[in-house]
Amino acid sequence: MKIFSLHIVISILLFGFLNTVVAQTDSLKFSLLRQYDIWHFENTTGNNKFYERVKGFKFLGANASIGGSLRAQLEILDRPMFQNTTMDNSGGLARGLFHFDVKTLNNHQFFLELGSSHSIDKDNPIILDRDRLYVNQLFLKFNTGDFNWVIGRENLNYGSRRLFAIREGPNVRLSFDSFRVIYNKKNVSSELLALSVVPVELGVLDNDFYQFDNYILGTYNTIRLFSETTLMEVYYLRLQQQFSAYVDAQGKEIRHSIGTRWEIPFGEKLIFNNEIVYQFGNIADKSIRAWTLSLQAKYQLSNTLEYEINGEVISGDKDQNDDRLNTFNPLYPDVAYFGRVARFAPYNLLDIHNRIQFKKNKWMGELGHYAFWRYSVEDGIYGSGGFLQYSPVNDERFVAQQLAFTVKYRWNKFLSTDLETNLILPEDFLKKQDANKILSYLLLTTTFTF
Repeated sequence: MKIFSLHIVISILLFGFLNTVVAQTDSLKFSLLRQYDIWHFENTTGNNKFYERVKGFKFLGANASIGGSLRAQLEILDRPMFQNTTMDNSGGLARGLFHFDVKTLNNHQFFLELGSSHSIDKDNPIILDRDRLYVNQLFLKFNTGDFNWVIGRENLNYGSRRLFAIREGPNVRLSFDSFRVIYNKKNVSSELLALSVVPVELGVLDNDFYQFDNYILGTYNTIRLFSETTLMEVYYLRLQQQFSAYVDAQGKEIRHSIGTRWEIPFGEKLIFNNEIVYQFGNIADKSIRAWTLSLQAKYQLSNTLEYEINGEVISGDKDQNDDRLNTFNPLYPDVAYFGRVARFAPYNLLDIHNRIQFKKNKWMGELGHYAFWRYSVEDGIYGSGGFLQYSPVNDERFVAQQLAFTVKYRWNKFLSTDLETNLILPEDFLKKQDANKILSYLLLTTTFTF
């Protein structure tokens, strides 16, 4: 396949280039959101000199940097709806992100990031696979002592990414046109935000700014208690969406979310991450009352092994004949929250996730098991994006089990390759509607960051 050849070209050529021209450097640290990269290039010597002179430079008296990432993916998906099909759901994805970053000595920042995302040899690409050329981020940040003022287009991550995430799994990231005011003082960070969702378009620079058709208003607050490792987050978010569709209601949705999250360490090996959210509001002529509770514990078994158990209760609608909707809306979560295959979104679910992770040197491996049940038999199962995938046509709760395996190798600071495989085994709820085939998924990713 074309995309497999692209993997080979990127891996061989870039690996050779980076190991002969660019040595490892402690003056550069990449972040998932590139506006938070750490870079300071002074008195460069040796093999790093050429790269660092191009990477960092002076612009109108300020420190400036250019960079980006190239990502190529081979995706193989068999029986995507747990049924045999003649459609080829396999193919490739390619994405390039390129940015220009300017930071002044008093911490003002200008950041521009362009993206280009493409689907290769896929018979049925989804909307998040393609956008020929788009402004992924474009913002100004002003620092006035304890306050930062941000205006523009941004990728955003909040908390544990249960409600806000950048949508890194799909080929096109999630962007918001934003107004944000952030207060930072000692162990407290408090933020006021207004965010307008940027819809994905397929053309060239055709993503309009500040449409405010679907938007979020609210505040997000982080407090570090007792020590730097104990963290509490408290937030309020108001979602307005022009059209939402659930089993029990559809129409314009106004939903308020009040939540809190805690990270609490016990000793050096055990850490708890717990979150609870309550939602109210209305959709069409129905009121909203929904909630979710997430409990997570991580334990460091050794220097190389970590075990995690995660359980969630996510409310679904109790009665289709009443005037109330109980289906929880996760807003804009990490699409790959249950793995990159993303068959089930966090609506109307009970789930348990066990995971063991291995890390040593340049290797990372992960083995996970998920189990999914419906919270309410009166509600269905939803896919990523909040679309109803399976209607409540029977009274069974047990939806599926999922086995996931991931292995990742970081060749150096710039180049990485990872392989993820998933098997999803349908259980009673799916089997009773003739969705009884095992879904298999494989994703091979090569990423070059510069």
